[in-house]
Amino acid sequence: MRWIILLLAITASAARAGSEPDLLLQQRLKAHIEFLAADELRGRLPGTEGYNIAARYVVSQFRQLGLLPAGTGGSYFQQVPIRQAWLEEGSASMALNREGLSRDFEFLQEFYIKPSTGFTNTDLTAELVFAGYGIHAPELDYNDFSQIDVAGKIAVTLGGQPLEFPSEQGAHFGSTREKARALAMHGAIGWITVYTPRNRRRFEWDRVRDMVGMPAMGWLQQDGTPFAVFRELKAGAMIHYTPAQILFEGAEYTLSELLEKDEAGEALPVFPIAGTVHLAQKSRHETIHSPNVAGVLPGSDPLLSNEYMVYTAHLDHIGELHGEGHEDAINNGALDNAAGVSVMLETARMFSESGAARRSILFLAVTAEEKGLVGSEYFAHNPTVPIEAMVAAINLDMPLLLYDFGDVIAFGAEHSTLGETVRRAAGEFGITLTPDPFPEQNIFVRSDHYRFVQQGIPSVFLVTGPKSLDGEVDTMPIFQDFLKEHYHKPSDDLNLPINYRAAARFTRINARAGEIIANETKRPQWHEGDFFGTTFSR
Repeated sequence: MRWIILLLAITASAARAGSEPDLLLQQRLKAHIEFLAADELRGRLPGTEGYNIAARYVVSQFRQLGLLPAGTGGSYFQQVPIRQAWLEEGSASMALNREGLSRDFEFLQEFYIKPSTGFTNTDLTAELVFAGYGIHAPELDYNDFSQIDVAGKIAVTLGGQPLEFPSEQGAHFGSTREKARALAMHGAIGWITVYTPRNRRRFEWDRVRDMVGMPAMGWLQQDGTPFAVFRELKAGAMIHYTPAQILFEGAEYTLSELLEKDEAGEALPVFPIAGTVHLAQKSRHETIHSPNVAGVLPGSDPLLSNEYMVYTAHLDHIGELHGEGHEDAINNGALDNAAGVSVMLETARMFSESGAARRSILFLAVTAEEKGLVGSEYFAHNPTVPIEAMVAAINLDMPLLLYDFGDVIAFGAEHSTLGETVRRAAGEFGITLTPDPFPEQNIFVRSDHYRFVQQGIPSVFLVTGPKSLDGEVDTMPIFQDFLKEHYHKPSDDLNLPINYRAAARFTRINARAGEIIANETKRPQWHEGDFFGTTFSR
């Protein structure tokens, strides 16, 4: 009975605080962001002292709040073994050979090969075959490999997935990992992805320049091999659609015809391509350890305290730019994701000060999200609490705290009962829940919560929405300006006009959603027949 009285008191207090400026909360959020996004941390790249300082800061906050260590060995840290791969300068090459003629492609201008965590040296020449999108999705009755043999060949595919695919299921099957899995399963030994005009609407080709000098990362299994590296695929590259046209010269279809079908949502043919392609690269490998940081607030219920509501936020960012000519080379990551970590820390404070919820609450700051959700995946496969005891996860990644928001987005809300939980929590603060306004961006599979989804745990990714609180401010230019001018750039720093009043409101909504989950007797459930629930639930 005590928890019901406590819950009512917390809810009333939160509602009052949500209607008035909460200066202390705003000041604490600002202090966290200013520390985590400071130049001294040099962009928090995993494996650097800057990241380690950020990790120790989170530990100090957990300890002050009375959270118990939930890492390994009685500590707050879970060290993640990571293979770091650096592309050796000048080693990446791609050339087409056809009828005795050779065409070399220009690195960065025309093609890109990333560092390989699987191979230190790649040198592959093989015949080509066009394999549509390179997707095998029985659940969607789709198979690009039913009419073409890719065994022993380099498969050429378009980036993305068919327009007809449901957005989030399509994002799953269209992800790099799932395509690589399908290609390897069907015997391909190499893979060339064609960057398309549809891809361009999601990210500009020029962004590949920012990747130069940056390491690729993958977590290591107990046998020392990187997880989810398909060694059957010896080499891979991405090529811009303009130079890629030459690959299709003399083929059954031109690339222009294929791109038209891609834009129109028409089925893609599959066919052989004359000639061979040579792909080569050299990567330097290094093993590092970078910590996830985990703390737990034990629950009060004798039975439910053995279950865990999980909050997660990635602590890392992308470090510093390499090369000359950068006036500011530090990618501070103020919104991405010092803001998310700060919200998580203040959420922990609210629970710590108000008293224990019925369930235990796990707070997890993860490493190497920017390198492919590495830290969260390692935790999901090597959990420090029983995986079956995790009832739900709320992920906090890059809330856009630049205006007084009037709605929130919970990516993944439609897949489980968590959608109604977030709607209820936001509504108590006069805020609405908006469906995913960017389905083409495939955001649901692109942040840390997805590693929990893949373990069968209902999860949402909570961010501020595109509506303003007063309905007067046009927020879309703010969204677009941040994504174009500041996302993954040094200008995502403390000079941004961060709205700490909005940050405080977002924190209270986040805490209230977790509070509902942590106190309700029934665990959150996948909706009946949901694709992700059916595919991954235990």
